[in-house]
Amino acid sequence: MNKIYIFIVMLIMALQATAQTELSAFNLTGSAYSTTTATDYQCLGINPANLGWNKGGNSMSLGLMESAFSVYAQPLTGHQVVHDLFSNSLSLSMQERNLAAQNFNDKRFSANISMTWLGFAYQDDKVGGFAFAIREGINWSSVLNNYGARFLFLGYHDPYFDSLAIHGKDTVGYSKHPQKASVLYKGTSQNFLWTREYNLGYGRVIVNKEHVKWYGGINLKYMTVYAGTQYSNSNSVDQLGFSALSPLFNVKYSTPTPSQLSGSGLAKVGWGWGIDLGTTIQLYDKVRIGLALNDIGQVMYNGNVYEARDTRVWKISTSGLENYNIFSQGQLITADNPPNDSSFWKGLKNKSYSLPMNFRGGVSYRIVKQLEVGTDFLIPVTKHVPGAYESLVFGLGGKYDPADWVELSLGVTSSVNFGTNMPFGVTFYPFKGTTTWEIGVATRDIITVVNGKNPNVSMAFGFLRFGFGEKHDYSVKKSG
Repeated sequence: MNKIYIFIVMLIMALQATAQTELSAFNLTGSAYSTTTATDYQCLGINPANLGWNKGGNSMSLGLMESAFSVYAQPLTGHQVVHDLFSNSLSLSMQERNLAAQNFNDKRFSANISMTWLGFAYQDDKVGGFAFAIREGINWSSVLNNYGARFLFLGYHDPYFDSLAIHGKDTVGYSKHPQKASVLYKGTSQNFLWTREYNLGYGRVIVNKEHVKWYGGINLKYMTVYAGTQYSNSNSVDQLGFSALSPLFNVKYSTPTPSQLSGSGLAKVGWGWGIDLGTTIQLYDKVRIGLALNDIGQVMYNGNVYEARDTRVWKISTSGLENYNIFSQGQLITADNPPNDSSFWKGLKNKSYSLPMNFRGGVSYRIVKQLEVGTDFLIPVTKHVPGAYESLVFGLGGKYDPADWVELSLGVTSSVNFGTNMPFGVTFYPFKGTTTWEIGVATRDIITVVNGKNPNVSMAFGFLRFGFGEKHDYSVKKSG
């Protein structure tokens, strides 16, 4: 019998290893804007034009293991995310499970993890800036409709499965009037992407006048892909989505595929390429205007590739979840199609998708030496692909240096993917000069600490970011 892995199953993947607009740059997270301020290797994937300048006095930058994670969970409180999402100690009564299903109905759940394993940049005002970075990124976003949420917590106790049978020691629920998946899960959406990127960027000044500087840059990336899934009812009825998962996830399909991967560990399921293009204009050393088009490219999936097709949801063999630990139990939520229906999953040799291309822009203004304000926006260009944002992301914030050794940042961000948040960050400089050491922590939503509703539990941190060498000081070309 072929199994339909109801898209809840893929929730188990989101945090087993997911990125907001500043990636893993801990010193940018708190300000809510980065298109005009990210520089050296941190600007790769944001705006490579900023390689043409740097904010410090060092010609070289090195960073190791800069990390960020966030969990945005509309169905849960902040306390539940921290204490119950990864624990089996909670035991929900049937009444509480019904309430949990109601809370998960039409609610956003997203998770992001990003890490810069290694970043290096060399910047020179005359020849420009070169940068290299290795990054890991995992992005998850999902919304369950009423049936998906009920099946998750109620299993065969849900009224949809109107008859029960005992098979050996197992109880199985059946529907006498099974419906098509496209009808049953209407309103459900999910996408997931796990990649490792190898970035190589270059940026430099193009126009260098006394009060006007114009920078341009390009970033080339190669990526290995360890997981990609996508489901949306906006697709054609016959093709609801696809799945390509590393053997690490241990998701078993009874339908064979010509792209079958053997083993049980982490293995790549595809590869891709991408290009980022950016430009920045600086006016009077106070105003910066930046624009960038990122993730122009595509991914070729060629391992464990399946296409999800429309069929009827007939049988389920689980009683549902008894707590909120969907990551350890979500794989139990499966359903079968009737014997006379075609398989839900069809194996493929390969499948290509565009990268989640996005256009971003921003403006920043340095009011005084110690204070800067800025705004950012990100617009998804390619939608309905793994890792894509669904709507506009907007940010507004500022940075303040109360002393030479510390920088504070605060802002506001808003998006369908993670709600409205108030990021906050603090960065310390234990020493500056020919050698600079930068450490810091930030959260994408300080409000979550005091208000448990619609929580975005998050943190970005870095302890191994350094600057070396003195930047060469070239005279500015005068106009005329």
